[in-house]
Amino acid sequence: MSENVIEVRGLTVDFPLRAGNIRAVNHVNFDIPKGKITALVGESGSGKSTMASAILRSVSSPGLISSGEIFYQGEDVLKYNKEKMQRFKWSKVSMVFQAAQNALNPVMTIREQVIETVRAHDAKITEKKILDKAKELLEYVRLEPGRVLAAHPHELSGGMKQRVMIAFSLLLNPELVILDEPTTALDVITQAYIFDILAQIHEDMGTTMLLMTHDIGVVARFAERVGVMYAGRLVEVGDVYSIFDNADHPYTSNLMKSVPSLLSNDDLQPIVGSTPNLLNLPSGCPFHPRCKQAKPVCKRVDPVMVETGVDHLVNCHIHSNEEYAREQHLDLEEVRV
Repeated sequence: MSENVIEVRGLTVDFPLRAGNIRAVNHVNFDIPKGKITALVGESGSGKSTMASAILRSVSSPGLISSGEIFYQGEDVLKYNKEKMQRFKWSKVSMVFQAAQNALNPVMTIREQVIETVRAHDAKITEKKILDKAKELLEYVRLEPGRVLAAHPHELSGGMKQRVMIAFSLLLNPELVILDEPTTALDVITQAYIFDILAQIHEDMGTTMLLMTHDIGVVARFAERVGVMYAGRLVEVGDVYSIFDNADHPYTSNLMKSVPSLLSNDDLQPIVGSTPNLLNLPSGCPFHPRCKQAKPVCKRVDPVMVETGVDHLVNCHIHSNEEYAREQHLDLEEVRV
């Protein structure tokens, strides 16, 4: 059996619009190792949330998965029939959405929603068994089961609703929990509290997690492996220590320099410019208009992934060698820094 819970190969997600086609995810290869916390980091619009939706085949309209494969236990999820996909969602892979208030039904109590969620996947399970499991999980995320189960969503704070969603995601004992910006719109103290709970869940249950975030600080504290996305592409991926000690892609390096640190008095260095318009991407590497290390070849030729260390890949011409230059039909001097 694979050591990865999910293996993404050549995934492409398009949004055909009247103004043109938006390629939100562009031929991404990505693994989610079993038992680890993996993070996808990048600015808003980089494709993180679309990746998460694609894994669950829940890309919002008019988006469509144009190409690629998503493997779970050696089978392509994109080829599942409706019944098999229904079993896959929540029981194998569940998701904590970034806006809990939008994920919960405002006219139903939490108790009613818990029962409905579980019954959608197992109609034979007793109500007592469902509620016993729910109470156990609500206590685990430090909520009072009696009060919360009887409440409607509007009677709970933002942090409480987010913890309810974490409990929901664990109801069917999934192998993978996807966390899409799970602390959006919450204050800093509540954010730290929720991440402490998630870290405890991972430690106690060994749950595999995929975290989508734009916060490099959260990645450094919480994740074990990290992928960096830009303009729908995976530009760097590797062990979190390898990435933070030796960021090989200029975008990754700039992201880290733009975050304030308690350990350094260095001035912040914001990334110049803005993210590209996905309807009109620049030629070559999409990051070259903002990259201080860009060379003429970066404007003409789209780079491919190269290995720069053990389990460390980067999508950048800077790390080219003779073999890379030959395969891409480039003059080596063009791509050397």
